[in-house]
Amino acid sequence: MADNRQLIEWAIKGLESERQEIDAELASLRKSLGSRAGVKAAAVAATPAKRRRRLGAAGRKKISEAKKAWWAKQKQALAGRKKAK
Repeated sequence: MADNRQLIEWAIKGLESERQEIDAELASLRKSLGSRAGVKAAAVAATPAKRRRRLGAAGRKKISEAKKAWWAKQKQALAGRKKAK
């Protein structure tokens, strides 16, 4: 069990060092892009999230009536098929 724990600790240390190297490379690449990348990132961060539209009572009623009419039509078509047989 101790060997397994030590192996996991070594793996964590190795991965952390790789992450530091990757972060350094990413920083270098971002720096090479120049100020344009920073402006774009700032613009995206400053854009407020779109608010979801809410359905009012009238809209819900309209959808409910439309669905009820659709189901009535479906039942009527099904009844017509059963009589035809």
